Amino acid sequence: MAALAGPITAATPDDTSDAAMRARRATARAGGAVALAETPFLQGSPAGRAYLARPAPKALARGEPPGQCYGLGVATGPDAPAEALRRCFEEMADDPREAGCGCRLLAIDDVLLAERAAFAYAPGVSGRLLGPEAPQSGALVVAERPSGREGAALAAFFGFDGPVAVAELGADGEAVLLLPGDAAPFRGERERWGWRRGRLTERLLLSSPEGRRLIALIGFEPADIAAEGPALGAWPKG
Repeated sequence: MAALAGPITAATPDDTSDAAMRARRATARAGGAVALAETPFLQGSPAGRAYLARPAPKALARGEPPGQCYGLGVATGPDAPAEALRRCFEEMADDPREAGCGCRLLAIDDVLLAERAAFAYAPGVSGRLLGPEAPQSGALVVAERPSGREGAALAAFFGFDGPVAVAELGADGEAVLLLPGDAAPFRGERERWGWRRGRLTERLLLSSPEGRRLIALIGFEPADIAAEGPALGAWPKG
């Protein structure tokens, strides 16, 4: 892959066509090979693997700034850059917390449109299970891999003694989590916060068929938990 300097970002959905045009001009000037091994996000993340597996023409876009904007768009076809940006905005369209978020093109075909730091990827991130139903209350490690469903990922929660829970994170914002020994899973929704080291920071708000509640945290570091306090373990009102 070739790498380019300078972000190509659409500040609003109305800017997608202009950003796509700028990206096409930039790719025409691309030069200098970058080995795929140097792009951990594309190799390691479910979204990155899906992008690599798709035929060209294709494009990849992500929320900007990534720490607060969780959008992601992957598209193929002649209008792939604009379509990837549109899909990125669509993921955040109904979330008032994402007002003011933009979307940035990260790649078109085999050309990288962002600095290497933008393609960092953490195989394991911090995790916690909160609530009376949590089998373990301490810090966990969460690893992910692609699911069999389009756009979905499997997230496994590990403690010192091995697996504690496994969740499927749907592209539609839904989540399903199974605890060892339970016959029926907890189901609910993903409350996504943003990207950090190629992983989404998010809360899973889950309920069992009997009405038991469980909150799963993914990607929140100890400093985040200290800063947010009890709010991370609180169920949304309404």
